[in-house]
Amino acid sequence: MTSTRDFTLSYSVVYVTPTTYKVDVNYVATKSHPFTAWLLKNGTTLAIYNGQVNETGAQASSDVQNYFGEFASVQGFVQEQSLYSNLFRSNGNSTVTIGTQTFTVTNYVTYTLPETIQLCNGETDTLTAYNLSEGTPSGSSFELPTYVNIAGTATENGTTTPFSFTVNITAFTVA
Repeated sequence: MTSTRDFTLSYSVVYVTPTTYKVDVNYVATKSHPFTAWLLKNGTTLAIYNGQVNETGAQASSDVQNYFGEFASVQGFVQEQSLYSNLFRSNGNSTVTIGTQTFTVTNYVTYTLPETIQLCNGETDTLTAYNLSEGTPSGSSFELPTYVNIAGTATENGTTTPFSFTVNITAFTVA
């Protein structure tokens, strides 16, 4: 069974204080879900407001994690690459233009496909596709994954599940 989800997640920082970000977010899948989030700089969600209801505590935190979870999963694969660096290699650099920003990205691939990775938790991932491009935009110190294409299977407790996802960053603002 294959599941496909197309979505757009955009946000803009409304203001920044010494401790807090106020961020307007719009998640669009089958329909638009705009909301405003107040986040502490340590990552704690203070509140979100969706135009009708102000949520705080565990519910607000859960909602923010759900909306930003797609990007968190990409970051997880990027971090996984650093843990298993012997399986991945640079395939050279290229220049990307996203919005008004032009910068150099490093393109990563696996040495071989399929590539099997034994994870610490006993799970086995077998990659059948892997492409990652990441670079640091001007004015930022954050390495931004601009393109990710990963497919394969995950085996845990004897159950094998296929997975695949592609993320292509089409716009961003360095704040």
